[in-house]
Amino acid sequence: MLHSTLRGRSGGKIPSELVNILGTSAAILAVVGAGSAIVTVMPAPSVWEFAAAYLAPASLAFAVYWWIAQKL
Repeated sequence: MLHSTLRGRSGGKIPSELVNILGTSAAILAVVGAGSAIVTVMPAPSVWEFAAAYLAPASLAFAVYWWIAQKL
């Protein structure tokens, strides 16, 4: 049976939904940050290079999500 709450360091319970929301938000910020960092390094990116700069970290984040989902 899955646990619906996680215990924090102070002994309080953190709902698993909140952990999921925070993890998803962190992943989105990491993907957007990495994509924008890649775009800023490029001298004059074309439309395809711009899309690839955001698609590369997004695909990596999806692979990590899929790997974690397979473990559950």
